[in-house]
Amino acid sequence: MVSHGVPDDVQNEVLSPTERQHRALNRLDEGHAALLEALNGVGEAEAFLGSRWSVWEVMQHLLTENFVQALEEIASGEREMLPPFDARQDRIAADVARLEANYQRFRTLISGLSSAQLDLPATPHNPENNFPSLSLLDLIERTSGHEGNHARQVVETRKFVDAFRSAERAITVAGLGPGDPASVPMPAREMLANADYVIGSPAALSVARRWIRSVELTLRDDNRAELVNRLVRDIRAGLWSMVITLGDPAESAPSFLSEIGDAISTVSLIPAPGFYRLALEQAGLSPLDAVCGSVEKIGDIPKLAASGRNVVVLGADHAGTWRDAALTLDASGVPPDTAIDLTTGLSGPRSSEQATLGDLVVGQMGDAPAAIDSALILRFGSR
Repeated sequence: MVSHGVPDDVQNEVLSPTERQHRALNRLDEGHAALLEALNGVGEAEAFLGSRWSVWEVMQHLLTENFVQALEEIASGEREMLPPFDARQDRIAADVARLEANYQRFRTLISGLSSAQLDLPATPHNPENNFPSLSLLDLIERTSGHEGNHARQVVETRKFVDAFRSAERAITVAGLGPGDPASVPMPAREMLANADYVIGSPAALSVARRWIRSVELTLRDDNRAELVNRLVRDIRAGLWSMVITLGDPAESAPSFLSEIGDAISTVSLIPAPGFYRLALEQAGLSPLDAVCGSVEKIGDIPKLAASGRNVVVLGADHAGTWRDAALTLDASGVPPDTAIDLTTGLSGPRSSEQATLGDLVVGQMGDAPAAIDSALILRFGSR
């Protein structure tokens, strides 16, 4: 006897085959009506543009003629049942065999064409798309490299599958540089185009959007823990997840990086030009003159200050104001008369002011957000 599985949404209820048939028809009708409503008035631009699935790709996915035909064959007795769902490797082998057979067929066709046949018209002129009329030979020439082009695509895709494979339990955290798209490292660009979803601040997503082909998840101060938990779940499911930040991740998001590292055993970092170098440049300092800290780890600053060198405190996303940072430093024992440089707008037009830590606490300067593209320099060394 054939076993008919009961759907999850049917609780404590056993339907007869006829009732299930009618329910399936109702679902089919409702789904088709919803699809037609969704497609109503769709234009060319809407149909072929999208992030990961365009409207047209959804339509192709829903063209299930082969599935319906298989069910008709089961009903008529021509086929015993559908193939097992775990036969994916067999399907790959069958598809490779189909590709080979089609290649041989195409090659035989091309090699057997006479000069007169090669000159036959194959496509009409399309003025709307500025596409010329082509002879059979023209069309063959244009399509002869089709498999080769996609072979390169397969090679690159398999590289990314290897990089993201779930067995490694790895999350990629990529830096984007100081906000100029030209500074985004090439490995980050390539992985952005293949990730299942990308997590980042609005500013980071704005820079990376030209390469993102999937879902964007906005990182906020109130959803960090939620997104870290999602990363853990999704990497176990084999999804390709990516976290992005302006600057260099180790400089711009050390706390978030630590949270991800504590939750996931392997974190793959893509470094990028950070704001530390720009802050030093703005202040006229060399890396030998200063050490780098972060407002995210403000408690570490007094230890860095003990070296007697200047300390560059980099801003971060959702870090409050520089007054908040100054109050914390003051409470931890950093003298209020410590000379400071406050630089904002490191990702665009820069602005710098010089004062003391005490001025930052009581003055208007302290209202400035401790943004990711800003820096507070504590002048413990010589000016």
